[in-house]
Amino acid sequence: MGAAERQRRYRDRRKAGRRVLQIEIDEVELAVVLETLHFLDPQKADDDEAVERGLSEMIQVLCRGLAGDT
Repeated sequence: MGAAERQRRYRDRRKAGRRVLQIEIDEVELAVVLETLHFLDPQKADDDEAVERGLSEMIQVLCRGLAGDT
């Protein structure tokens, strides 16, 4: 992906009110929480994309719940 494409995607996300964040977290603790809350299949705990999807889904559910958009 070129610089122009990255810039376009960045602008599209910002316009939509979305952000990409980088965080550091213990991978085992995260996997346990995601599995316990059913956001991650235990067999996919080593799959980075599955963990990322699960974390994103968990955060969206939390945000919607606190905002009253359930």
